[in-house]
Order: sequence, then structure tokens, then C-alpha cells
Amino acid sequence: MKVSPVSPSAAERWFQRFAACVLGYLLLVIVFGAWVRITGSGAGCGAHWPSCQGELVPRSPSEATLIEYSHRLSSGLSGLAALVLPLWAFRVFPAGHAARRWSLRTLLLVAVEGAIGAALVKNRLVADDASLARAIVVALHLVNTLLLTASATLTVVAAGRGENPHTSSSEGAARAPLLLIVLIGLGLVAATGAVTALGDTLFPVPLSGGSAVAGSAGGGALRPAADHFLVQLRVLHPVLACGLVVAALGLAKLLASVPSVRPWALLLGGLALLQLVLGGVNVLLRAPGWLQLAHLLVAQLLWISAVLAAQSFWRSGSAISGSPISGSPISRSPISRSPVPGGPAARGEAARRSISRSNA
Repeated sequence: MKVSPVSPSAAERWFQRFAACVLGYLLLVIVFGAWVRITGSGAGCGAHWPSCQGELVPRSPSEATLIEYSHRLSSGLSGLAALVLPLWAFRVFPAGHAARRWSLRTLLLVAVEGAIGAALVKNRLVADDASLARAIVVALHLVNTLLLTASATLTVVAAGRGENPHTSSSEGAARAPLLLIVLIGLGLVAATGAVTALGDTLFPVPLSGGSAVAGSAGGGALRPAADHFLVQLRVLHPVLACGLVVAALGLAKLLASVPSVRPWALLLGGLALLQLVLGGVNVLLRAPGWLQLAHLLVAQLLWISAVLAAQSFWRSGSAISGSPISGSPISRSPISRSPVPGGPAARGEAARRSISRSNA
């Protein structure tokens, strides 16, 4: 059921601006976290959390300590901003409004993000650690950041709709299986990308070629690491990523047939191509730190564009042109609505005509 949109109030617009700023800041914190990994600064505060080297403010900090401590401060600020979101949303929006729900989810996911970061530090899964446990936690860490940025994005969207809070578009999910596949695929590729980036940091390949070596992240001696699982898994991410780009381009082409979704569909396709190029250059240049950061940022933007395209499509209640899905133009044609000869609708129509003639 479609509901006529209502223009948001001034208070709602101010909340939306704040939510957009929170989203942008979260992206910066996520990229900063990758820089901590790239520089091997994850152990800069030792195994202490939330304190640093057992102190609230470290004295005579090293470069690694400064980087790690700065990241913790920036993460703490994001936590405060996430706390403000639901408090403000509950003051501005009525009960049941989507902005309330998504702001609460954003706060919850920020808390989960902090808990994962604390687990990495407390269990010493940082710096030169190349264990399977660290690879699993790092992958989960990045998946949680995707859920976090999606929740923050939908908070911004919900705040700007000014709509009936009970409007639902869940039936749209059944109309675009490819859309769900791409969203799930983005999460899977992101997880493998996090593991690959960890391997690139711990076992970099020299520009001159040769086998992967370990120890550069922490400044230790370089040693061959061709048999390590992080090196052997490197091929998985680019293969999955190429398949996902093809699916994303196909999805963007289909979604572009829906006018209200076309801008997000074009953005999705453009970012997918850009990410493919960045990934290829990243492999050719042996994953330099600055390019890893750019690759991560575009991955987050690609994910956000997919979330916005999905949200816009599901709310439009439209079918994808040319796809054999429920709700297609064929199912809405006049022929499909004609009563079946001999069926209940036809018999009812005949009875009504008979009564009309007798009354006449």
C-alpha cells in the first residue's frame, strides 16, 4: 500500500543532517582502522583495553601507540555520536517510525564494533599475529562494519521520508532475488577481502616479484611464507569479486528500468566498475597501503549504493522490467484480470446482469 509522502519538519531535517554526518564520520573511522592494521600499530597500547599501556593517557608514546590511541579516541567519539542518534530520534519522530528503529540498530552495531575491536586487542590478535582466529575475527569485523554503515544509511533515509511510519515494502524482496544475491555477495566478498588484506599486510610480495614474505608489519625479519593459509587464500577474493561485479552490473541494468531507482542503479554500476579497476591495480602494485585504503572506502560506498538501490526498489513496489518475477507487467495486464469462463467471477457477473435485466 502506497502512502502519500509528508514533507519532513525542520527538526527532522536537522536530525537527517546529523545522521548523514555520523555516517560520513563512521566511514572515516573504518578507514582509519585499516590504517592501524597496515602500519602494524594494533599492539600500540599493548593488551590493555580500554586503557592504553595501563594508562588513561599514555606517556611518551611511540608512533604505534599514537596511531592506536588516536583510533581509539576516534572510535569513542563515534560511539557518543551513535548514542545521540536514538536519543534525538525518539524526541523528533513518532512511535513506530523507521528512524527510531534504525538509529537504535546503529547504536547496537557500534557497540558490537567496539566489542570486536576490544577482543582483538585483549587476545593479542594484532600486529604480526597470523592465526586463523585473527582471520575469522577480522572477517566478522568487516561484515559488522557493513551492517553498521547500512543501518546508519537507512537512518538517514528514514529521517528524510516524513512518511507514515507503518508503510511496508517487504513484498518487494520476493520480486528481486538477484538483488538479495548481490547484497549477500557483497558481504561475502568483503569478508574474503578483509582476510586478503590481512595477508597482504603480514606477507607482502616484493615489487620485484618472488614469493610472499612475512614480518614487515611489525618490523621483523622477512621470511618466506608461501605455505601459509593467508597467502594461499589470496586467489579466492579476486575470483569472487569478479563474479560479483558481473552480477552487480546485471542488477544495475535491471534496476535502471525503474525510474525512482535509476540514480542508485547507475551509481551501483559505476562503483562496481571502479572497484574492479582498483582491485586489479591493487594486485599489480602488490597492495600498497594507500591503495588498500582506497579499495576499502570504495567497497563501503559500493555497499551503501546497493543498500540504497535495494531500499528504493523495495519501497517503489515496482517489478524489474523483463524479469520473470512476481508482480511483473504480465501479471498486471488486463487479460490477467479478466474472469475465467465458467469460474466464480464469471458466474457472479452473469447473475448480476440477470438481476439488472429483471429489475428493468
